[in-house]
Amino acid sequence: MATEEQEPQELDDDELFDLVGAVGAGIGVAKDEGLPQAARQVGTDVAKDAAAKLADLKRLRQT
Repeated sequence: MATEEQEPQELDDDELFDLVGAVGAGIGVAKDEGLPQAARQVGTDVAKDAAAKLADLKRLRQT
């Protein structure tokens, strides 16, 4: 559980795995041709958002 003293760039393992899982799930939904296009777009958006958050975290840790 996060405390107020925790720095914003710190991420516990559960949060990291959730983001990685969101990327994978989003890609899976986006590639499922049996789903309506709107659902596939949601999958794409979820994957992009999670990937962007992971990239931001990487940048913050390098500074």
